[in-house]
Amino acid sequence: MLVASLSILSASAHIGISFPRAQAGPWTKDLTNTVHAWIGFKGKKFPCGGYKKGPVNTLRAGEVVNVRFWNFGVRDYDRFPPRSGISQGRHGGGACEFSLSYDGGKTWKVIGQYTKSCPDIYYQWPVLIPKNVPPCTDSDQCLFSMSWVAYLTNQFYHHCANIVIEGGDPKGKLPDLDMTVVDVTQLGQKMNTRAFGDRKSGKSSGPDSQEVALNKNGFFAYGGKGNSKGLNLNLQRN
Repeated sequence: MLVASLSILSASAHIGISFPRAQAGPWTKDLTNTVHAWIGFKGKKFPCGGYKKGPVNTLRAGEVVNVRFWNFGVRDYDRFPPRSGISQGRHGGGACEFSLSYDGGKTWKVIGQYTKSCPDIYYQWPVLIPKNVPPCTDSDQCLFSMSWVAYLTNQFYHHCANIVIEGGDPKGKLPDLDMTVVDVTQLGQKMNTRAFGDRKSGKSSGPDSQEVALNKNGFFAYGGKGNSKGLNLNLQRN
């Protein structure tokens, strides 16, 4: 069944996260054909799509997580980079945020942002788990997510992984920057937002080196310069 699903969907596949191992992907028992689609597609719910709990990923405060993306054209999920020539539904690139929730998705705090060229399955997107966040031990409540606003479409993508975070500061706090949520009709939002992307339909040039440095060096950590402001995501109204 998995092979059939892959062959059917690979031509039109969008993008989700493969590392950390996320919900409803082919590494779970709950492979879902809509896992790569936007929030609202066939009733897909915010946050996370409403999927069952996925594998539990153990992360550490102060660790740089090399986030990887995936679509149904990728057959070997442990191989990086994937084989060449895989079609990508990047929609001209856009802006990605990586966020943490400690309350099962009720609130989200940004720990990483990439603009213009994100996402792309052929690159890793480093994100720092701030060393001063509190530990998080309940994998039902602790979540890591990718959210994406594309260039060519007014569609909001949100994909989540169940995690625990070891280490950290018991008296610490999450960064102040809230995750950007747009174009979610479930929340009463109009579908009229897009991000300025690289306008490429295939492989991008990868993450900007300056943004990589910011994401690896704690720009979004508590007390950092990006604590409540973040990068300019260049969101445009249609």
